[in-house]
Amino acid sequence: MNDDAISAALESVRDQLLPLTDALIAQLEAEADPRSAEWFVHVRHNLERARTEEDLIMIFIEQLGPTGPLANLAGFTPIARLRLDQLLAKAQEVAFAFSADGEAH
Repeated sequence: MNDDAISAALESVRDQLLPLTDALIAQLEAEADPRSAEWFVHVRHNLERARTEEDLIMIFIEQLGPTGPLANLAGFTPIARLRLDQLLAKAQEVAFAFSADGEAH
């Protein structure tokens, strides 16, 4: 994939994931869960900074992958859990698109 295609693919990923991340952050802030909100602010920052497919994969594996079980331990409300599930489902879809044939869709 050339640099223009990579840039376009990363922008597409950001367009899909950042609104879901923002919704989760807003929900956690509304629920007075600043530690969890701060974690997802960090994830958001890394999504904004991602420049390669590998950057995204590391975010998915290291940051988003473990959040499902941790959300259960943190006692996320049903609404926060729903927002997290939406983010994780979209991240999984994006990761699969990258891994299916080495190119983003």
